[in-house]
Amino acid sequence: MWSTDPTAMLIPIFGIIFVFGIPIVAIIGGIMYASRRARLQQELLIKLAETGQSIPPELFHSDLFNGRRAGKSPLRGGLVVSAAGIGVMLYGWILGETSLLAAGLIPLVIGLALLLAAVIEGRKPKAPTASDTTANPS
Repeated sequence: MWSTDPTAMLIPIFGIIFVFGIPIVAIIGGIMYASRRARLQQELLIKLAETGQSIPPELFHSDLFNGRRAGKSPLRGGLVVSAAGIGVMLYGWILGETSLLAAGLIPLVIGLALLLAAVIEGRKPKAPTASDTTANPS
């Protein structure tokens, strides 16, 4: 019934460690990254204030403070995820598997939601820049 080989128990032990350990490490890494980023932003503002330089308002609207990475947008993400969903559905259609057709609907709908978010965000008015707010009308 039970194996007497001690190495046979290592497989389930390592399986449990990896299944629960990898997400925990990823979460801790994300928290550490966000903390380091916030600390660097605060140090930048402190250095600007210490040297007497004014802090430009467009700095707060930049990608540095908004957390956006270059090239990442809901439009791009929506297109990629929608294409993945369509690919899974085509694969299911070719194989004749209706379960794959249904499974492909999940990423397709997520991708369509991201595309809708990109359209909605594109309609928002842009934040005024420093040149707009500091212009003297007289």
